[in-house]
Amino acid sequence: MIALTSTLLALVVLSASADPPSSAAGTTSHGFVTKRGVLSPLDHPRATTVPATPDGQAGTVTTGINDRGDVLGAYEGRDRVIRHFVRDRKGRFARLEDPPRGSDFDEYIDINNRGEMVGFYNDDQGATTTGFLRTRKGRFVDIVVPGSVVTGPLKINDRRQVVGIYADRGGAVHGFLWDDGRFRTIDVPRASNTLLLAINNRGQTAGSYIDERGAYHGFVRERNGRVRTLPDAPGTEPAMGGTQPAALNDRGQVVGVAYDARGGSRAFRFERGVLTQVDGPRAVFTRALDINNRGEVVGDYGTRAPAGSAAAQKYMPPNCPPVTFSTWPCT
Repeated sequence: MIALTSTLLALVVLSASADPPSSAAGTTSHGFVTKRGVLSPLDHPRATTVPATPDGQAGTVTTGINDRGDVLGAYEGRDRVIRHFVRDRKGRFARLEDPPRGSDFDEYIDINNRGEMVGFYNDDQGATTTGFLRTRKGRFVDIVVPGSVVTGPLKINDRRQVVGIYADRGGAVHGFLWDDGRFRTIDVPRASNTLLLAINNRGQTAGSYIDERGAYHGFVRERNGRVRTLPDAPGTEPAMGGTQPAALNDRGQVVGVAYDARGGSRAFRFERGVLTQVDGPRAVFTRALDINNRGEVVGDYGTRAPAGSAAAQKYMPPNCPPVTFSTWPCT
């Protein structure tokens, strides 16, 4: 299934909010849209629900949403081919063409209000190489940080500014800002690694950094460079990924992923100093990956694979209630 930035970060043994947690193995992934606090599943009608292998993942993931309600996502079909799509507010799906010069593992990640998208190329083994911007007219612009080993764009705002992460030749991970072909490295002071994962139209950015002890911390960075560390979500394990923002909108609302010590994750929303955690129904893991200026959130959650599949035989089904908001992931 869609690994997102996991292949890029595997080079430096890091995890980011775009990565499925380890508990995603053997699950069916469901995209979702949350409106006014209500979580609604969003599955592509042609997606398979059965992982190809016991440790695999299948289904649908939704990674981006703009203010028009266009949702960017991907699904694995019954033929085991991963395809990307945009679904409009009326529920109509449009398939996206594969990026040129890439592989079957290339990934679209985010979409802005102008219909521009960013993502990255993966090689035939699924390892991330470089990034791209797709214009409204379908033209692809390469995004490659000079001197980097890999480059992974993750978010684009309406000013066509792109943020993401790159790995240098020494294995360290840095955040970057791309603005009309010009690159700027953005690192949190005294951090060993910085993951820049989100940007809004006001120029605020968000992400996570790793301190000298190997603990992850979420942050919001103002345009003037001031960094504000976010509180840890209850039950998270900083050494396993901690509390990581994935997106923020112009209203300052932040969403992301909180990793626990058991290999699971919960989605969270941070607004006006209050952090609220969110789970999908019967979810093993949940991730909030984008939020628009209307406060609508997209992401994905994983459920155990259908009974009788190889994945279901390996992983015992959970015994937990169908919840959406306040309880921990099932074990």
